[in-house]
Amino acid sequence: AAATPDALAAVDEDGRTLTWNEAKTEAERAAAGLARHGIGAGDVVSWQLPTWLESKLLVLALARLGAIQNPMLPIYREREVGFITRQAQSKLLVVPSTWSGFDFEAMAKGIAASLAEGGGGALEVLVADKALPQGDPSTLPPPPDANADTVRWYFYTSGTTADPKGAMHTDRTIKASAVGMCERLDITDADVNAVVFPFTHIGGIGWLFSALVYGFPTVYIERFDPARTIEMI
Repeated sequence: AAATPDALAAVDEDGRTLTWNEAKTEAERAAAGLARHGIGAGDVVSWQLPTWLESKLLVLALARLGAIQNPMLPIYREREVGFITRQAQSKLLVVPSTWSGFDFEAMAKGIAASLAEGGGGALEVLVADKALPQGDPSTLPPPPDANADTVRWYFYTSGTTADPKGAMHTDRTIKASAVGMCERLDITDADVNAVVFPFTHIGGIGWLFSALVYGFPTVYIERFDPARTIEMI
């Protein structure tokens, strides 16, 4: 944002755009809004949003707060989401109301109620349909140490034949993978990357780190459509 504030950072299939400076500004507003929900450094936030611009902003906002992020694929249902939020001791679960014909809000609230009844702790549900909580960035605490080896990420498999399995990452482990990949691909700020898969996959976060390092724009595709998506790319 400091080096190229007006450069394109992201665009979606509806033509909505974000410059790097706009992404930073919107992320800080969302971070302040999430702080009003009680989210701070070290809190675990699970989230299950489609590949939206708001998903990118949510990642940046949670990173600004120093929270531990747990992105989950949209195909996960009550079995997986319930197990993961219980084991990760999530404080907040962010979902769309409904998406792709499924009621995520009902699932999330059911999981939260089940956890409360079973003594699994309090899980707050935040429904975010292309809109994030807003607040005053001037109220934010100092940013976390970007070079710390603090666990910031929980990525889980689906646990197809058993319980889901989680891996812990720091910002630096994801950045190392992203930089290594981009070096092999000779990525520059003249390239354009299209995320045509679930952004909540570690690959989506890896490409976000790549964009932050190399400064190229990213196309966010909510749902692959053979005609529309290919034409847009």
